[in-house]
Amino acid sequence: MKRFALLLVLAISFSCYAISPLQNKSNHVGVVVIDWTHAETLLALGIEPLGIAQKQDYAAWVKEPKIPDHVVDLGLRTQPNLEIIRELSPNKIFISPMFSALSPQLAKIAKVKEIGLYAQGEVNLLAMESMTRVLASEVGVEASAEQLIKQTRNYINTLKQKVPANYPPVVIVQFMDANHLRVFGKNSLYKAAINALGVKSAWTGVTNQWGFSLIAIDELITIEGQVIVVEPLPVGTKQALVDNQLWQYIRTKSAKPVLTIPAIWSFGALPSLARFGALFVDAISGQQLINQGHR
Repeated sequence: MKRFALLLVLAISFSCYAISPLQNKSNHVGVVVIDWTHAETLLALGIEPLGIAQKQDYAAWVKEPKIPDHVVDLGLRTQPNLEIIRELSPNKIFISPMFSALSPQLAKIAKVKEIGLYAQGEVNLLAMESMTRVLASEVGVEASAEQLIKQTRNYINTLKQKVPANYPPVVIVQFMDANHLRVFGKNSLYKAAINALGVKSAWTGVTNQWGFSLIAIDELITIEGQVIVVEPLPVGTKQALVDNQLWQYIRTKSAKPVLTIPAIWSFGALPSLARFGALFVDAISGQQLINQGHR
């Protein structure tokens, strides 16, 4: 009963943050957005873009804040529909450095503003706050940026109080197939989130600009830390892992159980960081209480 009550409190507090974007009187500012990091941030600031790329996939990966139904789907992020964008007549188009190759074509339609995060070195809470301020200044809602930053910091601090003192380092992974994983560390949203909660990352190896490195499953044995698996699992991987003796060994040898967290946009900003923090605390709190109840 106590575990249920704790998870209910977490769910309510998280829900209040995730589905309640800030209110702006002029929330329609005539912009379109290619990158989901910009999309989630603008929506959290109370700004509704005219169009966002790959709405359906955003709903599966980013989830919150939700995209209003009337916001137009621009097609693929790598190849947005230029005709649709032209018909929307935006005054500004936001892209990240990852999609800079689109700039020449998009610039024929409207002013293109490139704002980076994951291509600019260490990604942490301060870097996400800085990007939020830059993006907000482009649409004239600087006060909302400060409000969102304060709201996120307060929320993370609330979550931090629910993390047991001296919680051991964790290794955060995402399966590519049954034998290969992404392991997240420096420059990742996941590390930024757990560090803000007072938890260390067990992976101290090299990572790319997106904050992960590709490893074979047997390398997990050499990493001292609780394993956190971020969903989804590729098709066929769940069953393959049942028959994978190495993975079963990893699951049983650890002092703390392997935990699973629902899909999170791993290349996001403040909204995704807050969502991951909530689900991380949810997972470790449930695990802790279950263990205490079975001793």
